[in-house]
Amino acid sequence: MQVTVIDVAQETLSAKNGRTFQQLVVSYKNDKGMAQAKKLVSFANPDLFKAAKSWTKDQIINVKTVKNEKTGYWDWVGLEGEAVATSKESATPTRVTGSNYETKEERAARQVYIIRQSSLATAVDLLGQGASTDTVIETAKVFEAYVLGNPGSFDDLADDIPE
Repeated sequence: MQVTVIDVAQETLSAKNGRTFQQLVVSYKNDKGMAQAKKLVSFANPDLFKAAKSWTKDQIINVKTVKNEKTGYWDWVGLEGEAVATSKESATPTRVTGSNYETKEERAARQVYIIRQSSLATAVDLLGQGASTDTVIETAKVFEAYVLGNPGSFDDLADDIPE
């Protein structure tokens, strides 16, 4: 079974008879990508225990497993071949150099679109559902020009020449 090591934690435990022993808790991802943990004790399989001490994060290991008839669990009994070289390169986070916000021009264009949409809705409400498309658009343009402060024609300009 091929596993990818996540972490190896070593603990010292006391047995019922008062003696101490070492235990490794190997956190790993199995071949289906599920995270699991396996406890290895120093007295059960010394060779595997010694090898497991040197395992590092993201290292890929081929473990030989045998089903324990008493417990029904899969026991790790040794290694199959050598450890596979890690081919994963850790991705370093990159900083975004530009801004993700809208520019001043993009915000202004969006506001014009919103005003146009609102002006069309207001023109439809004013003229009713039976009005022609050209009449609705013409009325909406008058509303849009008023909101934006742009006069619709030269006749609509305020006379700034004193008489």
